[in-house]
Amino acid sequence: MDKIKIFYADDDEDDLMFFNDAVEQISQAINTPINLDTFKNGINLIENIKKNDVKNSMLLLDINMPFKSGFDLLEEIRQDPELNHFPIVMYSTSSEEYIINKCQNLGANHYVIKPADFTDLVALITSFINTDWENHQVDFNNFFYV
Repeated sequence: MDKIKIFYADDDEDDLMFFNDAVEQISQAINTPINLDTFKNGINLIENIKKNDVKNSMLLLDINMPFKSGFDLLEEIRQDPELNHFPIVMYSTSSEEYIINKCQNLGANHYVIKPADFTDLVALITSFINTDWENHQVDFNNFFYV
């Protein structure tokens, strides 16, 4: 497997560390480097994505962040012809149906409720790493992960 690149925007320091630990464990388990770039807000995310566009990249966006929300970032990325090919997973604590629907309508590939259990997080990230994003079809039946 080629090198994997994950961009993750979340303003919660604990969530960032939890996610980083899971990515490190997965990288060791699959013996493949996973490059994780984290952002505490969306201000520099777009610029960094444009500089680092590599194959096997994906984005995870928290919804509630300062300066630019996950909704704002999702909409901006989907409207940019240079970036709209990136798989985007919305990653939030909310299970509100209107939020999930909004993410789907704005063009997210998946919506995930943040797991509280480390093992579940590792399984979730592994699942997304193994997804064939180029041929992946988004529909309501496979959009929402709990």
